[in-house]
Amino acid sequence: MSGSQKRQAVVFPEEMKILQQLGENIRLAMKRRRITQTMVAERTGLSKPTLRNIERGEPTVSIGHYLRVLAVLGLAEDLGRVALDDELGRKLQDIALQSPRPTTRRTGTSVAKSDKPSVAERYPSDRVKLLMKMARDRAGDLTNGQVGRDGEAADE
Repeated sequence: MSGSQKRQAVVFPEEMKILQQLGENIRLAMKRRRITQTMVAERTGLSKPTLRNIERGEPTVSIGHYLRVLAVLGLAEDLGRVALDDELGRKLQDIALQSPRPTTRRTGTSVAKSDKPSVAERYPSDRVKLLMKMARDRAGDLTNGQVGRDGEAADE
């Protein structure tokens, strides 16, 4: 890549629609607040062409510039809410927690499986059992029974 070429993000059509919606939302927020492009340009130090690109949802504009405009509009905190409620991530984490990891011990440079059961395997508390069952249920794995309202396993 030569010095005059700029790197550009690859943005797929569905993602482009999201960026365009963001730009439209910013444009509408400016109108509602009666803030002109000139005012935003003065407060952010951005040029009017860059502001127009933001309003169109152009992927070539840096996220920092989008953030500066959102800050002028009093909406910067909205960006902090992105991925706050990560439902898929929590489900994946719960699934990972329900499958027991093998206990390992180091032997020189290799890793060998321990013959000793883990503390959780030797002394499983009712609370740990309940939490594991809730995690399975939350992840949609209902094959091991369901947890009732009182916290007791329905099939035990």
